[in-house]
Amino acid sequence: METSLRWLESQRDGSWLLFFDNADNVELKLKTFFPECAYGNILITTRNRELRHYAGKDADANIKGLDPEDAKNLLLYQARAEKSNENMALADGIVQVLLSCTFVGNNFRSNSK
Repeated sequence: METSLRWLESQRDGSWLLFFDNADNVELKLKTFFPECAYGNILITTRNRELRHYAGKDADANIKGLDPEDAKNLLLYQARAEKSNENMALADGIVQVLLSCTFVGNNFRSNSK
């Protein structure tokens, strides 16, 4: 893990995304997995409102029931990224991954009952 964090810290252009999906456990101490730098992007999805302290001012959002187009726009807004074709394509990929994770998680829960 230390090697990965050092690599992220060395990417000074900030063109990386660290993604924590369903990070609901407060005891996990997510901050230990964050690189020590002021650039790059960290996306945390959680249902636990206690984890909002990881977000910057006005950087958290309740996105329950958000359609994919609005999700892409919210992602670009929160990242303070322009709506270029390249950024829209990247946002679309991220939203698709999130939707896939949600689908698999719901499917897994349904099949394990």
